[in-house]
Amino acid sequence: MKRLLILFLLTLSLSACASTAKYEAQLNTWVGQSEDALVAAWGVPNKEYRFGDAKKAISYVRKDTIQTGGFTSIEPQTTYYEGTIENKPYSGTSTTYTRETEPVRTYKLFCKTSFVINKNGIVESWQHEGNNCVSQ
Repeated sequence: MKRLLILFLLTLSLSACASTAKYEAQLNTWVGQSEDALVAAWGVPNKEYRFGDAKKAISYVRKDTIQTGGFTSIEPQTTYYEGTIENKPYSGTSTTYTRETEPVRTYKLFCKTSFVINKNGIVESWQHEGNNCVSQ
């Protein structure tokens, strides 16, 4: 249980560094930039769609899979006891150790980011969807 808490706190602290708000701030810097500059920085898009002769959208897709868990720990469990025997008080503790196994969990992460490019080759807008659209 302690390891699960540590894992949760570690994940929480890392998510403070990588956020959707920071990702969107990065995307905003591309509005007004050229498509050539975008492709030079992001690489060849995964998909391109043309809106007639005037505009087009280019999309980038990022997929990841992560696993957590898969470990076993031994946790102490202390029992406290007290009472009386023949009117004499007693107290003590005993400790037993239990094996706790955290099962393996697999998470699929996905982010699709699309940019709309106007007829002059300038990034006009963007949108994103997915559970992993965070700054890197």
